[in-house]
Amino acid sequence: MNNDLNNKIPSDNTHSDEVSEIISDEVVENIEFTEEKVAAKEVEEKVDIKEKDLTLPTSIEDYMILSKNFYAGFWTRFIAYVLDMIVVYSLASLLNTVSFGLLNRQFDFPILGEESLSYVIVMFTYFISMTYFFSQTLGKMIMKIKVETNKGDKLGLMDVVYRELVGRLLTIFLVYIPYLAVVFTNKKKGLHDYIADTVVVKEDFSKLRRQMNEKLESKN
Repeated sequence: MNNDLNNKIPSDNTHSDEVSEIISDEVVENIEFTEEKVAAKEVEEKVDIKEKDLTLPTSIEDYMILSKNFYAGFWTRFIAYVLDMIVVYSLASLLNTVSFGLLNRQFDFPILGEESLSYVIVMFTYFISMTYFFSQTLGKMIMKIKVETNKGDKLGLMDVVYRELVGRLLTIFLVYIPYLAVVFTNKKKGLHDYIADTVVVKEDFSKLRRQMNEKLESKN
């Protein structure tokens, strides 16, 4: 009789095994989640270290080799300039329309020669304002290049005036020949860049170039 009763009473072993399995699964999941977090953190730290190391050339020679990729070449800048001149002529035409043709008068400007007043106003306003506020004209934005100081800083107002007014007028006076200096110089600088101590860099290399310059300065 007792045996029959014992057989009818459910055993707790099965329940205990199920609970143990659930607890074990939770423990394993927690361990795996913790390991994933640790692994992710290690990867993130390694990436940070690599990014920091990327900014540090091992020598001046390495820096000079790498820096050849920083600067915008002649044809890139030429295309940007053509795009900008399309914008300038379009804005000058719009200005003529808005002013009912009052600004569409031809004058014999020094160096520039005979040009309409609207064109001269738009050209210098466009290049000076865009370079000062954005470090880029629309043409440069499209070509993904920008103007910086030699050290990698944003241009001040006088830097822009020297580059976009004085330098540009001198370049025009010399029949645009100084633009060819971009082809032959290491930093691909034109006359107006030398006057204002500026360079035209590719956007993708701007931050890296600035960090490397700062590191080199700290070593000196």
